[in-house]
Amino acid sequence: MMPCPCSRTRRPLRHCGVLAMVAIATGTLSGMVDEDAVTRNVARVEALEQTMPVGPRSAEKLGLRIAWRQPVDANAITDMLISNGAVFLIDSDNEITMLDLESGQQRWVGFGGSGNDIIVDIQHIPADQKVLVIRASSILSLSANTGIPIVHGATQSSMQPLEWLAATPGVVYNGSYIYGGLAGEVVWQGWKMGFSLRAHRIGRRVASQPVVTGQVVLVSSQSGELVALDAETGALLWQRRLLDTISGVPATSSTTTLVASRDQHLRAFDTANGKLKWGRLFDRPLLSGPVLDGSAVYQQVPGTGLVRFETAPRNAPSGIEVWTAADVQGDVIATIGDLLLTWTPGTKRLQTVSSSTGSVDATVDTNRVSLMETRNNTLLLLGGEGELECLQPSLGK
Repeated sequence: MMPCPCSRTRRPLRHCGVLAMVAIATGTLSGMVDEDAVTRNVARVEALEQTMPVGPRSAEKLGLRIAWRQPVDANAITDMLISNGAVFLIDSDNEITMLDLESGQQRWVGFGGSGNDIIVDIQHIPADQKVLVIRASSILSLSANTGIPIVHGATQSSMQPLEWLAATPGVVYNGSYIYGGLAGEVVWQGWKMGFSLRAHRIGRRVASQPVVTGQVVLVSSQSGELVALDAETGALLWQRRLLDTISGVPATSSTTTLVASRDQHLRAFDTANGKLKWGRLFDRPLLSGPVLDGSAVYQQVPGTGLVRFETAPRNAPSGIEVWTAADVQGDVIATIGDLLLTWTPGTKRLQTVSSSTGSVDATVDTNRVSLMETRNNTLLLLGGEGELECLQPSLGK
């Protein structure tokens, strides 16, 4: 007996109906899985925003990206320094942790001195595979590879005493470490040989870290002296006496040196001869130093805001003001494309500001940050939740 034709058609139809139901169920399940993944990712991002010094969304808002994160014991760290591709964390016992600035990878943990030593500065010298730990009265030499003290050939010791007590961080220039002394000296310490080469007294206690531009060392004292010295010989090139202490570190190029002072002036001097190019008087003392960026100078003025000036105005003895950003109370710490990144220590606020107009582009409050350090547009933030975070300008910025 032949099977009914309709029976041959019903079976495939029923089979197709089952397949359709399975497909619908599978699609629904896939949609639920996707929604769950999105929800989990949103929750994860929100958690990072609440725990990291600067979360992913906040970093993107500022035109930054998170290069790396590293868990640390934030409560024990008292200082953070950057030197030649390395990060140094110092704790209350003067234990030093060295990390790679590019990757955040920890290299070693060692001791920079006893608990009574005052660590003024740390200098990484890759060419010699050394780390110099500058204390107030001595320099300790460590291996850059292991953190173990290494012996100097000349002194046969890992420690070299300082003839003049160090009051400021310094700068490595050829074979010398140039620093500011406690009694007003600028000192050339021959760190390779282990003894002082020369010193030049400029006044009372040195107020700022020496800076070197070309072959000129510029440094200021608490009594208001601004001094230019030959970096090779230590000879005096020129000296200017201001009415009060210079604030921050002088901003300098081969042609222009700018200084802010508590005498309420921002001044621009010729780096070669010390001749005054222009100066601007404000109605309040200036508490931080200027930032020089090519043809632009940025100065934070208390009660006024961030002000941009031309570096080299013509026929303008009082300078030429380009704009004033009254709602920006921080100092410029980095540049992100055509934006300035500013930091206000008191409120722990990061802002991006247009370099051409002074208008605020974005604002992020970072209340969880305990320490901040910048170098070459790289920003390091230490958070109270035990997180060390490295931020860099976003790709393409």
